[in-house]
Amino acid sequence: MPIPLRFAPLCALLAVSCAPLPPGAGGSAMGNTGSGSYARQDERLRIGSYSVVQGVAVSRRYVFAASSGGIAIYDRFQERWLPPLTRDLGIAEQQITVMAGDPVEDALWLGVPGGVLMYRPLTEQLQRSIITGVPQVIAFDRSGTGDALVRSGGQWTRVSRVGITTPMSGAPAAAQTIVPRTLGDLYAQYPTLRTQPQMLVRAQQANRPLRPFGLLAGAASPDRLSEVWLGTDGDGLFRLDPNFLQGTSLPYGLLEPGVGALAPAANGVWMAGLGQSERRGGLTFATSDLQRWRWIEGTIAVPMIGVRTYAMATRAERAWLGTDRGLVRVRLDGSNEITSWTLLDGLADERVLAVAPRGDGVWAGTLRGLVYVNDTSDSKAPRTRGIGAQLLNNTPVYALQFTGDTLWVGTDAGLLAIPSPNTAAGGSLMRPDGADPALRRAIRSLAWSDTVLLAATDDAVLALAPKGGVEPTRVRALDVLQVGRPLRVAIDERAMWLTGTDGVIMQSRVSGAVRVLRVPVDLPGPVLDVLAQRDWLFLATPQGLVRYRRTADGLVP
Repeated sequence: MPIPLRFAPLCALLAVSCAPLPPGAGGSAMGNTGSGSYARQDERLRIGSYSVVQGVAVSRRYVFAASSGGIAIYDRFQERWLPPLTRDLGIAEQQITVMAGDPVEDALWLGVPGGVLMYRPLTEQLQRSIITGVPQVIAFDRSGTGDALVRSGGQWTRVSRVGITTPMSGAPAAAQTIVPRTLGDLYAQYPTLRTQPQMLVRAQQANRPLRPFGLLAGAASPDRLSEVWLGTDGDGLFRLDPNFLQGTSLPYGLLEPGVGALAPAANGVWMAGLGQSERRGGLTFATSDLQRWRWIEGTIAVPMIGVRTYAMATRAERAWLGTDRGLVRVRLDGSNEITSWTLLDGLADERVLAVAPRGDGVWAGTLRGLVYVNDTSDSKAPRTRGIGAQLLNNTPVYALQFTGDTLWVGTDAGLLAIPSPNTAAGGSLMRPDGADPALRRAIRSLAWSDTVLLAATDDAVLALAPKGGVEPTRVRALDVLQVGRPLRVAIDERAMWLTGTDGVIMQSRVSGAVRVLRVPVDLPGPVLDVLAQRDWLFLATPQGLVRYRRTADGLVP
Protein backbone atom coordinates (compact mmCIF):
# COMPACT_ATOMS: atom_id res chain seq x y z
CA MET A 1 0.00 0.00 0.00
CA PRO A 2 1.15 3.61 -0.46
CA ILE A 3 2.90 5.61 2.19
CA PRO A 4 0.65 6.64 5.11
CA LEU A 5 1.62 9.90 6.78
CA ARG A 6 2.35 9.76 10.47
CA PHE A 7 1.82 12.85 12.61
CA ALA A 8 -0.68 13.86 9.97
CA PRO A 9 -1.86 17.08 11.72
CA LEU A 10 1.64 18.50 11.21
CA CYS A 11 1.49 17.76 7.51
CA ALA A 12 -1.66 19.68 6.70
CA LEU A 13 -1.64 20.98 3.16
CA LEU A 14 -4.23 22.18 0.73
CA ALA A 15 -6.92 20.85 -1.55
CA VAL A 16 -8.27 22.78 -4.51
CA SER A 17 -11.94 22.85 -5.32
CA CYS A 18 -11.42 23.81 -8.94
CA ALA A 19 -9.60 22.74 -12.08
CA PRO A 20 -5.79 22.62 -12.35
CA LEU A 21 -3.99 25.74 -11.20
CA PRO A 22 -2.71 28.14 -13.83
CA PRO A 23 1.00 27.97 -14.66
CA GLY A 24 3.11 29.71 -12.05
CA ALA A 25 0.73 29.05 -9.16
CA GLY A 26 1.23 25.42 -8.22
CA GLY A 27 4.95 25.20 -7.61
CA SER A 28 5.39 28.67 -6.25
CA ALA A 29 5.51 28.42 -2.51
CA MET A 30 3.31 31.46 -2.14
CA GLY A 31 1.00 30.38 -4.94
CA ASN A 32 -1.15 32.92 -6.72
CA THR A 33 -2.34 34.63 -3.58
CA GLY A 34 -1.41 38.17 -2.70
CA SER A 35 -1.65 41.46 -4.47
CA GLY A 36 0.97 40.75 -7.11
CA SER A 37 1.02 38.47 -10.13
CA TYR A 38 4.06 36.21 -10.34
CA ALA A 39 4.77 34.96 -13.85
CA ARG A 40 7.96 33.09 -12.95
CA GLN A 41 8.05 30.18 -10.58
CA ASP A 42 11.03 31.50 -8.61
CA GLU A 43 9.82 35.07 -8.14
CA ARG A 44 8.48 34.27 -4.69
CA LEU A 45 9.20 31.18 -2.61
CA ARG A 46 8.55 30.23 0.98
CA ILE A 47 10.70 27.56 2.61
CA GLY A 48 9.78 25.88 5.89
CA SER A 49 11.35 23.10 7.94
CA TYR A 50 11.92 19.70 6.32
CA SER A 51 14.02 18.02 9.01
CA VAL A 52 11.09 15.81 10.06
CA VAL A 53 9.94 13.94 6.95
CA GLN A 54 6.62 12.21 7.60
CA GLY A 55 5.95 10.85 4.14
CA VAL A 56 7.97 9.85 1.07
CA ALA A 57 6.83 9.01 -2.44
CA VAL A 58 8.82 8.39 -5.63
CA SER A 59 7.72 8.79 -9.24
CA ARG A 60 9.74 8.07 -12.36
CA ARG A 61 11.77 11.25 -11.92
CA TYR A 62 10.89 12.99 -8.66
CA VAL A 63 11.09 12.27 -4.95
CA PHE A 64 8.40 13.88 -2.78
CA ALA A 65 9.10 14.42 0.93
CA ALA A 66 6.25 15.63 3.15
CA SER A 67 6.80 17.58 6.35
CA SER A 68 5.18 20.33 8.39
CA GLY A 69 6.60 22.87 5.92
CA GLY A 70 4.92 21.28 2.90
CA ILE A 71 6.10 18.79 0.29
CA ALA A 72 9.68 19.10 -0.94
CA ILE A 73 10.33 17.95 -4.51
CA TYR A 74 13.72 16.55 -5.56
CA ASP A 75 14.67 15.86 -9.19
CA ARG A 76 16.56 12.55 -9.12
CA PHE A 77 17.92 12.94 -12.65
CA GLN A 78 19.24 16.50 -12.43
CA GLU A 79 19.94 16.25 -8.68
CA ARG A 80 18.30 19.55 -7.86
CA TRP A 81 15.39 20.78 -5.76
CA LEU A 82 12.21 22.16 -7.25
CA PRO A 83 10.03 24.76 -5.49
CA PRO A 84 8.05 22.98 -2.76
CA LEU A 85 4.32 22.45 -2.70
CA THR A 86 3.04 24.32 0.36
CA ARG A 87 -0.16 25.46 1.99
CA ASP A 88 0.09 28.94 0.45
CA LEU A 89 -1.93 28.08 -2.64
CA GLY A 90 -4.95 29.97 -1.34
CA ILE A 91 -7.15 26.94 -0.73
CA ALA A 92 -8.68 25.30 2.33
CA GLU A 93 -6.35 23.44 4.66
CA GLN A 94 -6.98 19.72 4.83
CA GLN A 95 -5.16 16.73 6.23
CA ILE A 96 -3.21 14.42 3.94
CA THR A 97 -3.90 10.80 4.75
CA VAL A 98 -1.91 9.01 2.04
CA MET A 99 0.52 9.86 -0.76
CA ALA A 100 1.90 7.88 -3.69
CA GLY A 101 4.25 8.52 -6.60
CA ASP A 102 2.81 7.96 -10.06
CA PRO A 103 4.51 5.06 -11.92
CA VAL A 104 3.32 6.29 -15.33
CA GLU A 105 4.09 10.00 -15.33
CA ASP A 106 5.99 12.42 -13.10
CA ALA A 107 3.19 13.22 -10.69
CA LEU A 108 2.19 12.92 -7.04
CA TRP A 109 -1.15 11.61 -5.76
CA LEU A 110 -2.42 12.80 -2.39
CA GLY A 111 -5.40 11.59 -0.41
CA VAL A 112 -7.34 14.12 1.67
CA PRO A 113 -10.74 13.80 3.36
CA GLY A 114 -13.33 13.85 0.60
CA GLY A 115 -10.93 13.99 -2.31
CA VAL A 116 -7.79 12.99 -4.18
CA LEU A 117 -5.20 15.50 -5.41
CA MET A 118 -2.84 15.03 -8.33
CA TYR A 119 0.13 17.38 -8.68
CA ARG A 120 2.32 17.59 -11.80
CA PRO A 121 5.56 19.50 -11.04
CA LEU A 122 6.53 20.01 -14.69
CA THR A 123 3.34 21.91 -15.51
CA GLU A 124 2.68 23.13 -11.94
CA GLN A 125 -0.86 21.76 -12.10
CA LEU A 126 -2.83 20.67 -9.05
CA GLN A 127 -6.20 19.03 -9.71
CA ARG A 128 -8.77 17.58 -7.34
CA SER A 129 -11.23 14.75 -7.72
CA ILE A 130 -14.07 14.43 -5.23
CA ILE A 131 -14.66 11.02 -3.66
CA THR A 132 -16.58 9.78 -0.65
CA GLY A 133 -14.83 9.23 2.67
CA VAL A 134 -11.18 9.40 3.65
CA PRO A 135 -8.65 7.82 1.22
CA GLN A 136 -6.61 5.05 2.81
CA VAL A 137 -4.88 3.40 -0.16
CA ILE A 138 -3.77 4.67 -3.56
CA ALA A 139 -2.72 2.04 -6.11
CA PHE A 140 -2.48 2.11 -9.90
CA ASP A 141 -3.98 0.09 -12.74
CA ARG A 142 -1.25 -1.87 -14.50
CA SER A 143 -3.15 -1.91 -17.80
CA GLY A 144 -4.47 0.88 -20.00
CA THR A 145 -3.72 4.45 -18.93
CA GLY A 146 -2.58 3.61 -15.40
CA ASP A 147 -5.53 5.17 -13.59
CA ALA A 148 -5.34 5.60 -9.83
CA LEU A 149 -7.30 3.10 -7.74
CA VAL A 150 -8.34 4.63 -4.43
CA ARG A 151 -9.81 2.83 -1.44
CA SER A 152 -11.91 5.12 0.71
CA GLY A 153 -14.49 4.17 3.31
CA GLY A 154 -14.34 0.50 2.31
CA GLN A 155 -15.08 1.29 -1.34
CA TRP A 156 -12.76 1.39 -4.36
CA THR A 157 -12.88 4.26 -6.85
CA ARG A 158 -11.11 4.61 -10.19
CA VAL A 159 -9.69 8.10 -10.80
CA SER A 160 -8.61 8.93 -14.33
CA ARG A 161 -5.73 11.25 -15.20
CA VAL A 162 -8.14 14.04 -16.05
CA GLY A 163 -9.91 13.74 -12.69
CA ILE A 164 -12.97 11.65 -13.64
CA THR A 165 -14.07 9.29 -10.85
CA THR A 166 -15.83 5.96 -11.38
CA PRO A 167 -16.99 3.73 -8.49
CA MET A 168 -15.76 0.13 -8.72
CA SER A 169 -17.88 -2.90 -7.88
CA GLY A 170 -15.09 -4.60 -5.95
CA ALA A 171 -11.41 -4.67 -5.17
CA PRO A 172 -9.06 -4.68 -8.17
CA ALA A 173 -7.20 -7.85 -9.08
CA ALA A 174 -3.74 -8.00 -7.51
CA ALA A 175 -2.14 -9.06 -10.80
CA GLN A 176 -3.47 -5.92 -12.49
CA THR A 177 -2.43 -3.51 -9.74
CA ILE A 178 0.77 -1.58 -9.03
CA VAL A 179 1.17 -0.88 -5.32
CA PRO A 180 4.11 1.39 -4.34
CA ARG A 181 6.29 -0.10 -1.63
CA THR A 182 6.14 1.41 1.85
CA LEU A 183 8.44 1.50 4.86
CA GLY A 184 6.94 -1.78 6.07
CA ASP A 185 7.87 -3.45 2.79
CA LEU A 186 11.40 -2.09 3.06
CA TYR A 187 11.70 -3.42 6.62
CA ALA A 188 10.77 -6.87 5.37
CA GLN A 189 13.29 -6.72 2.53
CA TYR A 190 16.11 -5.06 4.50
CA PRO A 191 15.85 -6.07 8.20
CA THR A 192 18.82 -3.89 9.16
CA LEU A 193 16.68 -0.82 8.56
CA ARG A 194 14.51 -1.84 11.50
CA THR A 195 17.22 -3.05 13.86
CA GLN A 196 20.03 -0.53 13.26
CA PRO A 197 18.91 2.32 11.00
CA GLN A 198 21.44 4.78 12.43
CA MET A 199 24.29 2.56 11.26
CA LEU A 200 23.15 3.03 7.67
CA VAL A 201 22.21 6.66 7.34
CA ARG A 202 23.72 8.83 10.07
CA ALA A 203 27.22 9.61 11.34
CA GLN A 204 27.10 10.71 14.98
CA GLN A 205 29.44 13.58 15.90
CA ALA A 206 31.24 13.26 19.22
CA ASN A 207 30.37 16.76 20.47
CA ARG A 208 26.70 16.59 19.44
CA PRO A 209 23.92 15.21 21.65
CA LEU A 210 22.89 11.63 20.98
CA ARG A 211 19.30 11.72 19.81
CA PRO A 212 16.96 8.83 19.15
CA PHE A 213 17.01 8.05 15.45
CA GLY A 214 13.72 7.12 13.87
CA LEU A 215 12.48 6.34 10.39
CA LEU A 216 9.01 7.71 9.68
CA ALA A 217 8.52 6.85 6.01
CA GLY A 218 10.15 5.10 3.10
CA ALA A 219 9.77 4.43 -0.60
CA ALA A 220 11.67 2.58 -3.30
CA SER A 221 12.67 3.92 -6.70
CA PRO A 222 10.58 2.31 -9.45
CA ASP A 223 13.53 2.04 -11.85
CA ARG A 224 16.56 1.49 -9.58
CA LEU A 225 16.65 -1.62 -7.44
CA SER A 226 19.50 -0.30 -5.30
CA GLU A 227 17.89 3.04 -4.44
CA VAL A 228 15.69 3.55 -1.38
CA TRP A 229 14.42 6.88 -0.02
CA LEU A 230 13.85 7.35 3.71
CA GLY A 231 12.14 10.04 5.75
CA THR A 232 13.57 10.52 9.24
CA ASP A 233 12.47 12.06 12.52
CA GLY A 234 14.74 15.11 12.60
CA ASP A 235 17.47 14.28 10.07
CA GLY A 236 15.61 15.05 6.85
CA LEU A 237 15.58 12.97 3.68
CA PHE A 238 18.08 10.18 3.00
CA ARG A 239 18.98 8.24 -0.12
CA LEU A 240 20.13 4.72 0.73
CA ASP A 241 21.87 2.00 -1.25
CA PRO A 242 20.85 -1.06 0.80
CA ASN A 243 23.13 -3.42 -1.12
CA PHE A 244 26.30 -1.56 -0.10
CA LEU A 245 24.82 -0.08 3.11
CA GLN A 246 25.62 3.48 2.04
CA GLY A 247 23.38 6.38 2.97
CA THR A 248 23.48 9.96 1.65
CA SER A 249 21.87 12.83 3.50
CA LEU A 250 19.94 15.34 1.39
CA PRO A 251 19.16 18.24 3.74
CA TYR A 252 16.58 20.71 2.51
CA GLY A 253 14.83 23.60 4.15
CA LEU A 254 15.21 24.89 7.67
CA LEU A 255 16.62 22.88 10.54
CA GLU A 256 13.79 24.15 12.74
CA PRO A 257 10.54 26.01 11.99
CA GLY A 258 10.76 29.78 11.82
CA VAL A 259 13.63 32.20 11.18
CA GLY A 260 14.66 34.80 13.74
CA ALA A 261 17.74 36.35 12.11
CA LEU A 262 19.63 36.39 8.80
CA ALA A 263 23.28 36.95 7.91
CA PRO A 264 25.06 37.02 4.54
CA ALA A 265 27.39 34.30 3.28
CA ALA A 266 29.76 34.33 0.32
CA ASN A 267 27.31 32.42 -1.87
CA GLY A 268 24.11 32.36 0.13
CA VAL A 269 22.48 33.14 3.45
CA TRP A 270 22.70 31.95 7.07
CA MET A 271 19.51 31.57 9.09
CA ALA A 272 19.05 31.26 12.85
CA GLY A 273 15.89 29.91 14.42
CA LEU A 274 13.31 30.95 16.97
CA GLY A 275 13.57 27.95 19.27
CA GLN A 276 10.22 26.52 18.20
CA SER A 277 11.42 22.93 17.76
CA GLU A 278 11.72 20.36 20.54
CA ARG A 279 13.94 18.11 18.40
CA ARG A 280 16.76 20.22 16.98
CA GLY A 281 18.08 23.76 17.02
CA GLY A 282 20.91 25.66 15.38
CA LEU A 283 21.89 27.34 12.12
CA THR A 284 20.79 26.70 8.55
CA PHE A 285 22.77 27.66 5.47
CA ALA A 286 21.38 27.84 1.95
CA THR A 287 22.90 28.95 -1.32
CA SER A 288 21.09 31.81 -3.01
CA ASP A 289 19.50 29.42 -5.52
CA LEU A 290 18.24 27.25 -2.61
CA GLN A 291 19.93 24.13 -3.99
CA ARG A 292 22.58 23.36 -1.36
CA TRP A 293 21.73 23.28 2.33
CA ARG A 294 23.72 22.80 5.51
CA TRP A 295 22.62 22.37 9.11
CA ILE A 296 24.71 23.15 12.21
CA GLU A 297 23.16 21.78 15.37
CA GLY A 298 23.91 22.84 18.93
CA THR A 299 26.52 20.92 20.90
CA ILE A 300 26.34 19.08 24.21
CA ALA A 301 27.94 22.06 25.99
CA VAL A 302 25.90 24.68 24.12
CA PRO A 303 22.51 23.22 23.18
CA MET A 304 20.49 25.33 20.76
CA ILE A 305 17.11 23.66 21.22
CA GLY A 306 14.61 26.27 22.37
CA VAL A 307 17.04 29.17 21.80
CA ARG A 308 15.49 32.30 20.30
CA THR A 309 17.89 34.32 18.12
CA TYR A 310 17.40 38.09 17.97
CA ALA A 311 20.36 39.11 15.79
CA MET A 312 23.17 37.50 13.79
CA ALA A 313 26.29 38.72 12.01
CA THR A 314 29.10 36.92 10.21
CA ARG A 315 32.78 37.82 10.00
CA ALA A 316 35.52 35.65 8.52
CA GLU A 317 34.68 32.06 9.52
CA ARG A 318 32.55 32.95 12.53
CA ALA A 319 28.89 33.67 13.08
CA TRP A 320 27.85 35.72 16.11
CA LEU A 321 24.36 35.23 17.49
CA GLY A 322 22.50 37.40 19.94
CA THR A 323 20.03 35.13 21.71
CA ASP A 324 17.82 34.94 24.78
CA ARG A 325 20.49 32.71 26.37
CA GLY A 326 23.49 34.94 25.86
CA LEU A 327 26.03 35.57 23.12
CA VAL A 328 26.84 32.58 20.90
CA ARG A 329 29.74 32.10 18.49
CA VAL A 330 29.58 29.40 15.81
CA ARG A 331 32.59 28.45 13.72
CA LEU A 332 31.65 28.02 10.06
CA ASP A 333 34.90 26.42 8.88
CA GLY A 334 33.65 22.84 9.13
CA SER A 335 34.49 22.17 12.77
CA ASN A 336 31.06 23.58 13.74
CA GLU A 337 32.35 24.43 17.23
CA ILE A 338 30.00 26.54 19.36
CA THR A 339 30.89 28.79 22.31
CA SER A 340 28.58 30.90 24.44
CA TRP A 341 28.88 33.79 26.91
CA THR A 342 26.25 34.23 29.62
CA LEU A 343 25.77 35.98 32.95
CA LEU A 344 28.32 33.62 34.47
CA ASP A 345 30.95 34.97 32.07
CA GLY A 346 30.24 38.61 32.83
CA LEU A 347 27.42 39.68 30.52
CA ALA A 348 25.15 42.28 32.08
CA ASP A 349 22.11 40.46 30.69
CA GLU A 350 21.67 37.20 28.78
CA ARG A 351 19.20 38.78 26.35
CA VAL A 352 21.51 39.92 23.56
CA LEU A 353 19.56 41.99 21.03
CA ALA A 354 22.32 43.24 18.69
CA VAL A 355 25.81 42.21 17.58
CA ALA A 356 28.54 44.03 15.62
CA PRO A 357 31.75 42.04 14.92
CA ARG A 358 34.95 44.03 14.88
CA GLY A 359 38.59 43.01 14.83
CA ASP A 360 39.14 40.00 17.04
CA GLY A 361 35.78 40.14 18.78
CA VAL A 362 32.28 41.52 18.80
CA TRP A 363 30.28 44.32 20.39
CA ALA A 364 27.06 43.00 21.89
CA GLY A 365 24.02 45.03 22.87
CA THR A 366 21.95 43.64 25.73
CA LEU A 367 18.89 44.79 27.65
CA ARG A 368 21.25 46.17 30.29
CA GLY A 369 24.07 47.73 28.34
CA LEU A 370 26.83 47.37 25.75
CA VAL A 371 29.77 44.98 26.09
CA TYR A 372 32.79 43.92 24.05
CA VAL A 373 33.71 40.23 23.91
CA ASN A 374 37.22 39.24 22.83
CA ASP A 375 37.68 36.33 20.45
CA THR A 376 41.43 36.02 20.08
CA SER A 377 41.38 32.30 20.80
CA ASP A 378 38.98 29.38 20.72
CA SER A 379 38.89 29.19 24.53
CA LYS A 380 37.83 31.80 27.06
CA ALA A 381 40.52 33.54 29.09
CA PRO A 382 40.50 32.09 32.64
CA ARG A 383 40.48 35.53 34.29
CA THR A 384 38.38 37.81 32.06
CA ARG A 385 36.39 35.14 30.16
CA GLY A 386 36.95 37.37 27.13
CA ILE A 387 34.79 40.21 28.49
CA GLY A 388 36.18 43.67 27.70
CA ALA A 389 34.72 47.17 27.83
CA GLN A 390 31.23 47.66 29.24
CA LEU A 391 29.19 50.80 28.60
CA LEU A 392 25.65 52.15 29.04
CA ASN A 393 24.92 50.21 32.21
CA ASN A 394 21.22 49.40 32.69
CA THR A 395 20.34 50.94 29.30
CA PRO A 396 18.67 48.67 26.72
CA VAL A 397 20.67 48.49 23.48
CA TYR A 398 18.54 47.46 20.49
CA ALA A 399 20.80 48.04 17.48
CA LEU A 400 24.48 48.36 16.52
CA GLN A 401 26.05 49.51 13.26
CA PHE A 402 29.63 50.34 12.27
CA THR A 403 30.30 53.09 9.71
CA GLY A 404 34.04 53.17 9.24
CA ASP A 405 35.60 53.40 12.71
CA THR A 406 32.47 54.76 14.38
CA LEU A 407 30.07 52.50 16.24
CA TRP A 408 26.47 53.71 16.16
CA VAL A 409 24.32 52.51 19.04
CA GLY A 410 20.54 52.43 19.04
CA THR A 411 19.36 52.57 22.65
CA ASP A 412 16.20 53.12 24.63
CA ALA A 413 17.43 56.68 25.21
CA GLY A 414 18.05 57.48 21.55
CA LEU A 415 20.86 57.31 19.01
CA LEU A 416 24.48 57.45 20.19
CA ALA A 417 27.87 57.25 18.48
CA ILE A 418 31.23 55.98 19.76
CA PRO A 419 34.13 57.18 17.57
CA SER A 420 36.91 54.57 17.42
CA PRO A 421 35.68 52.53 20.41
CA ASN A 422 38.38 51.01 22.60
CA THR A 423 37.84 47.33 23.31
CA ALA A 424 39.27 47.63 26.81
CA ALA A 425 38.16 51.07 27.99
CA GLY A 426 35.17 51.75 25.75
CA GLY A 427 35.09 55.31 24.47
CA SER A 428 33.28 58.62 24.60
CA LEU A 429 29.56 58.67 23.85
CA MET A 430 28.29 61.34 21.47
CA ARG A 431 24.90 62.32 20.13
CA PRO A 432 24.48 63.09 16.42
CA ASP A 433 23.70 66.59 15.25
CA GLY A 434 20.04 67.30 14.72
CA ALA A 435 16.97 68.70 16.42
CA ASP A 436 14.52 65.97 15.44
CA PRO A 437 13.00 64.60 18.69
CA ALA A 438 13.03 61.10 17.21
CA LEU A 439 16.80 61.03 17.77
CA ARG A 440 16.10 60.96 21.53
CA ARG A 441 13.54 58.16 21.33
CA ALA A 442 14.11 54.42 21.30
CA ILE A 443 16.05 53.35 18.19
CA ARG A 444 14.86 49.89 17.13
CA SER A 445 17.13 49.20 14.15
CA LEU A 446 20.09 50.64 12.22
CA ALA A 447 21.36 50.08 8.68
CA TRP A 448 24.08 51.65 6.56
CA SER A 449 25.05 51.79 2.89
CA ASP A 450 27.51 54.09 1.08
CA THR A 451 26.82 57.51 2.67
CA VAL A 452 23.43 56.96 4.34
CA LEU A 453 22.67 55.67 7.84
CA LEU A 454 19.05 54.70 8.52
CA ALA A 455 17.63 54.67 12.04
CA ALA A 456 14.17 53.26 12.76
CA THR A 457 12.09 54.45 15.70
CA ASP A 458 8.56 53.53 16.72
CA ASP A 459 7.10 56.34 14.60
CA ALA A 460 9.65 57.31 11.93
CA VAL A 461 12.68 56.32 9.87
CA LEU A 462 15.55 58.83 9.89
CA ALA A 463 18.30 59.22 7.28
CA LEU A 464 21.61 60.54 8.60
CA ALA A 465 24.99 61.37 7.13
CA PRO A 466 27.48 59.49 9.35
CA LYS A 467 30.21 62.07 8.71
CA GLY A 468 27.95 64.88 9.92
CA GLY A 469 27.31 68.29 8.48
CA VAL A 470 23.81 67.41 7.26
CA GLU A 471 20.61 67.66 9.28
CA PRO A 472 18.89 64.25 9.69
CA THR A 473 15.76 63.90 7.57
CA ARG A 474 12.74 61.67 7.83
CA VAL A 475 12.20 59.11 5.09
CA ARG A 476 8.53 59.78 4.42
CA ALA A 477 8.18 56.90 1.97
CA LEU A 478 8.99 54.36 4.69
CA ASP A 479 5.78 54.98 6.60
CA VAL A 480 5.85 53.16 9.93
CA LEU A 481 2.05 53.02 10.02
CA GLN A 482 2.13 50.66 7.03
CA VAL A 483 4.08 47.94 8.86
CA GLY A 484 2.74 48.03 12.42
CA ARG A 485 5.46 47.83 15.06
CA PRO A 486 8.81 48.38 13.28
CA LEU A 487 11.34 45.56 13.60
CA ARG A 488 14.14 45.99 11.04
CA VAL A 489 15.44 48.56 8.59
CA ALA A 490 17.80 47.81 5.69
CA ILE A 491 19.42 49.66 2.80
CA ASP A 492 21.66 48.98 -0.18
CA GLU A 493 22.62 50.93 -3.30
CA ARG A 494 19.23 50.28 -4.98
CA ALA A 495 16.54 50.24 -2.29
CA MET A 496 15.50 50.75 1.35
CA TRP A 497 13.29 48.50 3.48
CA LEU A 498 11.33 48.78 6.72
CA THR A 499 9.86 45.60 8.19
CA GLY A 500 7.35 45.17 10.97
CA THR A 501 4.66 43.04 12.49
CA ASP A 502 2.21 43.83 9.67
CA GLY A 503 4.48 43.58 6.63
CA VAL A 504 7.26 45.29 4.68
CA ILE A 505 7.45 48.65 2.95
CA MET A 506 10.25 49.38 0.48
CA GLN A 507 11.36 52.27 -1.68
CA SER A 508 13.60 52.20 -4.72
CA ARG A 509 16.56 54.58 -4.59
CA VAL A 510 16.68 54.34 -8.39
CA SER A 511 13.11 55.15 -9.42
CA GLY A 512 11.54 56.30 -6.16
CA ALA A 513 8.79 53.68 -6.48
CA VAL A 514 7.24 52.28 -3.30
CA ARG A 515 6.03 48.71 -2.75
CA VAL A 516 4.20 47.28 0.27
CA LEU A 517 3.92 43.60 1.24
CA ARG A 518 1.23 42.92 3.81
CA VAL A 519 0.43 40.18 6.31
CA PRO A 520 -1.31 37.81 5.64
CA VAL A 521 -2.03 38.59 1.98
CA ASP A 522 1.57 38.70 0.76
CA LEU A 523 3.50 37.38 3.76
CA PRO A 524 2.76 34.56 6.22
CA GLY A 525 3.68 36.54 9.34
CA PRO A 526 5.76 39.34 10.90
CA VAL A 527 9.09 40.02 9.19
CA LEU A 528 11.78 39.69 11.86
CA ASP A 529 14.80 40.34 9.63
CA VAL A 530 15.69 41.22 6.05
CA LEU A 531 18.73 40.52 3.87
CA ALA A 532 19.22 41.98 0.39
CA GLN A 533 21.48 40.50 -2.27
CA ARG A 534 21.95 41.56 -5.87
CA ASP A 535 19.22 39.31 -7.29
CA TRP A 536 17.32 38.20 -4.19
CA LEU A 537 15.54 39.56 -1.14
CA PHE A 538 15.33 37.25 1.89
CA LEU A 539 12.75 37.78 4.64
CA ALA A 540 12.74 36.02 8.01
CA THR A 541 9.33 35.13 9.45
CA PRO A 542 8.08 32.83 12.24
CA GLN A 543 6.61 30.64 9.47
CA GLY A 544 9.89 30.25 7.58
CA LEU A 545 12.09 31.90 4.98
CA VAL A 546 10.55 33.92 2.15
CA ARG A 547 12.68 34.69 -0.90
CA TYR A 548 11.79 37.23 -3.59
CA ARG A 549 13.50 37.86 -6.89
CA ARG A 550 14.45 41.54 -7.13
CA THR A 551 13.56 43.71 -10.09
CA ALA A 552 15.84 46.17 -11.89
CA ASP A 553 14.93 49.04 -9.54
CA GLY A 554 15.76 46.96 -6.46
CA LEU A 555 12.19 46.16 -5.41
CA VAL A 556 10.17 42.95 -5.88
CA PRO A 557 7.49 42.05 -8.47
